[in-house]
Amino acid sequence: MSAAATVISHAAPRPEPLMVADGVSHFYGRGALRKQILFDISLQVDPGEIVIMTGPSGSGKTTLLTLIGALRSTQQGSLKVFGRELGGATAAQLVGVRRGIGYIFQAHNLIDALTAKQNVLMSLALGSASPAEMDRRALDMLAAVGLKDHADKFPDQLSGGQKQRVAIARSLVTQPKLILADEPTASLDKQSGRDVVDLMGWLAREQGCSVLLVTHDNRILHIADRIIHLEDGRLASFTAACTSDARRMLDALAKITRKGELTHRIGELALSQFADLLEEVTGEFQQFLRVMNISRDEAFDSMLEQVLEAFTLKIGALLAADRATLFVVDQARRELWSKVTEQAQEIRVPMGAGIAGRVATTGKGMNIPDAYQEPLFNRAVDERTGYRTRSILCLPLLTAAGRVFAVMQLLNKAGGVPFDERDEALFREFAGKMGVILETWAAMTER
Repeated sequence: MSAAATVISHAAPRPEPLMVADGVSHFYGRGALRKQILFDISLQVDPGEIVIMTGPSGSGKTTLLTLIGALRSTQQGSLKVFGRELGGATAAQLVGVRRGIGYIFQAHNLIDALTAKQNVLMSLALGSASPAEMDRRALDMLAAVGLKDHADKFPDQLSGGQKQRVAIARSLVTQPKLILADEPTASLDKQSGRDVVDLMGWLAREQGCSVLLVTHDNRILHIADRIIHLEDGRLASFTAACTSDARRMLDALAKITRKGELTHRIGELALSQFADLLEEVTGEFQQFLRVMNISRDEAFDSMLEQVLEAFTLKIGALLAADRATLFVVDQARRELWSKVTEQAQEIRVPMGAGIAGRVATTGKGMNIPDAYQEPLFNRAVDERTGYRTRSILCLPLLTAAGRVFAVMQLLNKAGGVPFDERDEALFREFAGKMGVILETWAAMTER
């Protein structure tokens, strides 16, 4: 090849989208009763993509799904599925499009008089495969959804999750290019719903088809390659929708949660219940840290103040401590200040001074059986307040990067005995989870 020769790239062309909507609008009714449901929808779904569509009831999600599924006539705009324009298509052309689509609905729509295998076979009835081949494919698909041993059972012998698995098998057995699912987990419990959606995503990727799934269920968003949001008939930013929902939630919490109510409720929980609650709340705050962009406002501050107070005092009660204090590190002033305290006034401690200051500086916890034998303990505080400090347990709370940004301190275990190793282990477990909540607070206060 000469120096002047041209190198020509033969990169594979990008595959055409399976579905393209361009400026689609839809109306119900006529004359004075005519009402617009969808407004200028533009959307595409690519091969192998799993797209989840969220939105409140009445926003037009099901209407859009039925338009894409060629189950309803396109009124305005362009809607192409598998390269076929649906607007103005003949009945035969629409049938051809539908045969390339698998449908899964909230109601599994199984025929009660047929077995699981026979329900799946119905999807193959219009094909050209032999009876033996259809039987094999139906059994293979039931095995893929975990129902190999239930092939001869009737729907009333199956659980809700199993029925939905049969519906998935029925929709996938024809190897469709596109799956349209409308609220497939709405009638299922948490675990069954998650199992069904994970299975749907896995099978879709195994077969190389695309999925457009409508849901209200935020627990299944993890399977999506992309999430879109429909509200009042218009596509909106999913992030903006989440932020709006979070603000409404925080405003509601601020209005309905009275001061001290959360502390009282948590105070009545057993250890196992409190641990579960802390796990759940920690997960929620991790979500805030990962995906939200909420500026500080009164509602957020009110909720977070109550969570911090309630959880700090509950941890103190679980470890039978007489007092519990949460100190936050103020790096600008090089001091700690009491975010939560049972004393009447705020406490400020210089970084490095006293027990809390030492823990904040070194990042190492301290378990002190006798405060008056510890050189770092400031007896003047007891003399001024009349309180007699005996045992102290003090641990740092760390950011994800390992920086100390708060310290929790417990005083005087009940019965006059020191805090033991079990107390320390339990304290570390709970304090670590509290750290996620505090890190959220720190992230918000820095904005």
